[in-house]
Amino acid sequence: MIGDALRRERERQNLTIHDIERETSIRALYIEALEQGEYDKLPGEVYAKGFIKNYANFLELDGEDMVKKFIMEISPTTIAPEEAKPAVEKPAAVAEKKSDAETSTVAKTRAQHRAETNADSEDDKKKYLVAAAAALIFLIGGLIFAFSGGDENSVAQQEVTQPVETAQEVAQPAEPQPQQIAQVVPPSGVNLQATFSGDCWTRVAVDGVVVFEGMANAGQVFDWNGTQNVNVILGNAGAANFIMNGQDIGAIGAIGAVVERTFTR
Repeated sequence: MIGDALRRERERQNLTIHDIERETSIRALYIEALEQGEYDKLPGEVYAKGFIKNYANFLELDGEDMVKKFIMEISPTTIAPEEAKPAVEKPAAVAEKKSDAETSTVAKTRAQHRAETNADSEDDKKKYLVAAAAALIFLIGGLIFAFSGGDENSVAQQEVTQPVETAQEVAQPAEPQPQQIAQVVPPSGVNLQATFSGDCWTRVAVDGVVVFEGMANAGQVFDWNGTQNVNVILGNAGAANFIMNGQDIGAIGAIGAVVERTFTR
């Protein structure tokens, strides 16, 4: 059992539980639970892995190997799963989305073309009506001229001229009104960058979905983006330096400390 191995090594080095507590920042209550195999007294499996790794490393044991043995101990018939990775969208799904976008664009283009065609048709109708009205007016004027004298011709000419001017005014197209273009506001979210100066067991959930769980090694740099939040659990909090949305936050805990933090927008 993992707890027996840790206890034997601690006693071989003449160390007490309080010595381990002082050096690793792990509470004595949890150290005793680990050594006795009472895992239900621990705050959770994630914390248990961090405790075991830090405890083993302090005793100069292989912390990663002890964590693997712990996983096999609590699930002896389960093969250790690969680290959670963000779901990769299938090419077919991408192609389908692209096809939908192209279809939408074509539909919008056709609708715009129909609108322009209808507008041209309305203009043609107005021009036809104006021309017909003008022709009718001139026809009436000619008849009046044929059956009336000079003065009456002048009156008829006035009657003919006034409707033509009115028809020309009707034919003038309305000035286009300026359209208001909606401003697109870029979405806000959480961008979290982590730089590790030492080995640290790490679990990261973006908007409630676990995207990383495992050992982050010294020198590694990670970049996570969330819409609502990014939740981080560290088994060695002092080994990670964080930058959120361009602001340097630094470490969120001490070396060897197990810390959980949720970064929100």
